Amino acid sequence: MEVIRNTLKFIWFLALVAGNFSLWGQAPERIRIMTYNLLNYRNITSYCPSSSNNPVTKEGYLGTIVDYTQPDLLICNEVNGDNATPHGRILTYSLNVNGETRWEKTDFFSNGSSLMNGIYYDQNKLGLLDQDIITKDVSNQNLVRGIDVKRFYYKDSLLYINPDTVIFTVFAAHLKAGSTASDIADRARETAALMAYLQSHNVGNYYFLAGDLNMPKSQETGFQNLLNPSTSSIRFNDPENQPGNWNNNYTFRNLHTQSTRDGATNNGCFSGGGLDDRYDHVLFNDNVANGSGKMTYVAGSLTPVGNDGLHFNSSINSPTNNSVPANVLTALYEMSDHLPVYVDIDVERLQISLDETHALPVQILGNRQDGYWVEVSQTAMGSTWRCVDLLGRTLLSGRVSSLRFPMGLPTSSGLVLFVLEPQGRLQSTLKLP
Repeated sequence: MEVIRNTLKFIWFLALVAGNFSLWGQAPERIRIMTYNLLNYRNITSYCPSSSNNPVTKEGYLGTIVDYTQPDLLICNEVNGDNATPHGRILTYSLNVNGETRWEKTDFFSNGSSLMNGIYYDQNKLGLLDQDIITKDVSNQNLVRGIDVKRFYYKDSLLYINPDTVIFTVFAAHLKAGSTASDIADRARETAALMAYLQSHNVGNYYFLAGDLNMPKSQETGFQNLLNPSTSSIRFNDPENQPGNWNNNYTFRNLHTQSTRDGATNNGCFSGGGLDDRYDHVLFNDNVANGSGKMTYVAGSLTPVGNDGLHFNSSINSPTNNSVPANVLTALYEMSDHLPVYVDIDVERLQISLDETHALPVQILGNRQDGYWVEVSQTAMGSTWRCVDLLGRTLLSGRVSSLRFPMGLPTSSGLVLFVLEPQGRLQSTLKLP
């Protein structure tokens, strides 16, 4: 019998130690950030009526695409900006469907534009800290479209012990389209406003820019404002470092995100010409790029979904495209003239500190006949305690309210363990004498 008891005690000890070591060296969490221009979602126009761009059908297609790509943070451009209803419909009819409940939306902000951003996140992994919107340029003139600013934190499993989790900021932007001198100037004003915001606000150590930037080449002033600002420490980085003239350039065929169609434009609702522009981006600051902190870009993860590199200047579905399942390819073709783009980011998880790996001192006095007294240190005040048998059943429990207190008599005649459970520290486990 004594051998059995000792064996059970040893197993119990191993379980405690194994559980503790799993917290010392937690693997990083990988999160996926995806941006997607939804093409006039619930924004009915003369050139893009519902007969050419059915919003209900699009909600189903978006659900198919998200189910395949599995992002944790989704930034949508071209959501109708007249009110918050379209923003909410994406959550209800595209994301939290078929039993899924993980998605939540940020607040919907608008600067009066008919096309705004919708931002959604996995509430099991991420929490929303605060929100803002950039609506003015550096001369206090209105921007064409507002740039959303959303600040998130990572919901680490050890957050209840250590609040020092990863916090990051996402800028969601849909810059002015077009190739005129005025369009180019507008994009420069928009990115200059973003960089001015970075200079004047503390957005933290990790930040991202996601959205349709509408720039045909990296040499454009608007893009250079991002990559080479006067204050180099706040610059953005392009994943895989792919600068150049992206428009209609075969060299960048694997990065193109627009257009999904060639000639079938639904009477001009969709853009045509096939895949030949890199408009959609996820950029990030130096800390994410160089892996010097708690968020690191996963090299090679930049992915324009549905671009197999074989459809330069062609529709994504002709000739055959096997880069995604057939139903996803159909959804991409019907949903928008843009492809979604994602990057993967590794997030360093919290570790237990030195203090947290040390159990508090506990002394058990007395015996089964006369009863037990427990003595603890001041640090244990407020902690919970339990008496358990070897099956893990709780026989007695309470909370520490004094440095010496009576425990009572457990009902089991077998081996009984006393467990002190202080918040933020390793529990103490003793065998009752």
